[in-house]
Amino acid sequence: MENKIKCEVKNCVYHTTQNHCTADCITVGNPTACKCGETACETFKMNNKTTG
Repeated sequence: MENKIKCEVKNCVYHTTQNHCTADCITVGNPTACKCGETACETFKMNNKTTG
């Protein structure tokens, strides 16, 4: 099955130029979140090769 997770975090190793996440699975943190802005992708890994 194709991964259909949209991601706009361009400096993550899992980000594609089509704004998709290529991670096999993701973890989204903050179990007490009440708003979207209170959540965070805990799968994020910095892509040191990204420029811009």
